[in-house]
Amino acid sequence: MMKPLLLSLAALLVQAKDDDVESKIKAFADQMKAAKSDAERTAAIDALAATRQFKAAQKILQVVTGPYSETVRVAAADAVGKIGDPKAGPGLQTVLSSFGGLLTSENPNRAADQKVAEAVVRAIGTVRDRSAVRQLTNLLISNNIPLMAEACRSLGKIRDASCLEGLLKLHYAANSPEGVGATNPRKPLAPETLAALRRISGQKHTTPDEWNKWYKTVGRAFVPPPDESLGGLPPEIRTFAVYSGKGELETLARFDLVLLDPANYSKDELKRLKAVALSGDLKAALDKGFAGAVVDPAQAAELRRKFPAALLVVRGRSREAAPHVNAALVDDLDPKKPNDPAVDELKDMKSRHETAALAVLVGAKPAEAAKLAKDTGFLVYVAPDKECSTLAAP
Repeated sequence: MMKPLLLSLAALLVQAKDDDVESKIKAFADQMKAAKSDAERTAAIDALAATRQFKAAQKILQVVTGPYSETVRVAAADAVGKIGDPKAGPGLQTVLSSFGGLLTSENPNRAADQKVAEAVVRAIGTVRDRSAVRQLTNLLISNNIPLMAEACRSLGKIRDASCLEGLLKLHYAANSPEGVGATNPRKPLAPETLAALRRISGQKHTTPDEWNKWYKTVGRAFVPPPDESLGGLPPEIRTFAVYSGKGELETLARFDLVLLDPANYSKDELKRLKAVALSGDLKAALDKGFAGAVVDPAQAAELRRKFPAALLVVRGRSREAAPHVNAALVDDLDPKKPNDPAVDELKDMKSRHETAALAVLVGAKPAEAAKLAKDTGFLVYVAPDKECSTLAAP
């Protein structure tokens, strides 16, 4: 009797969630009709995207091709990316194909479409749609330099080895010497191809000759290592929050990464979030649906070996743990002291091992937090209280 009852309850929960999304989609349509400014339309898009549901992504995708301003269409494409469902990828690919000749060459008469196309390519990378790799790789041989740059970034996010040959060719072209009186239009793409090649392969080569020599040894059979084993955070993580309380799923879903008390959330609730457990056993956290956990510095190396695909966060600054973790969680930075040795130490950890810094500022002013983030490159979250028992909206 128990199993049929549990299945019935699960079905009811799914139905309730579907009904909630449908009601928000209807409200979204009404808001878009009533909106009198781009700011209002963008706010409506962001609110619907916070559901992180595929149906919401489908609805928002219609805005990308709709009769709206560049600002609204770009916001819609980015919102589809933020929802993060790979099933939205085919729809984004269709939209991208609709730009026609813009995919082969930049057109000054289509400046708005150019920005929207770039946003669509960016969204494809953010949802990490592997079925789009061929389409993105084909963009690498165009003459639309900004779109090619976005394609490189997106391929670096998706990390499918089938694009390596295309990236290698473009990396060679971008690094070709310029003759007397001649310029290399692909030269600005050299940093983009290099970053994508390193992100996909986990290698640290630089010159085209070094990359080509490496590729000859691995060939098409090469399998990229897990994201998390490369160091640093996945590129789509740009915001984070720490919360010790319960619930608040709608607000939590607006962050790219959340650090939570594992006792306060069920496996079903975690499906909408990319979450790291603030404490407890790493394996238990992974089994529950967390992407990783905050770990003890002394255990970092062993846990990385056992769980290469887990997001590992160390509390505080630890040179010992830095090579093995993705990020350091710190709460002792003073935004009014940008030259603090602690900041330099975190920057050094990032430079040497790509260890990201997750800086929690208690009660700081938003402007101070924004300045610290800009000056340091750290991810910054302003917590209302020291215990992080209250969640601040992004």
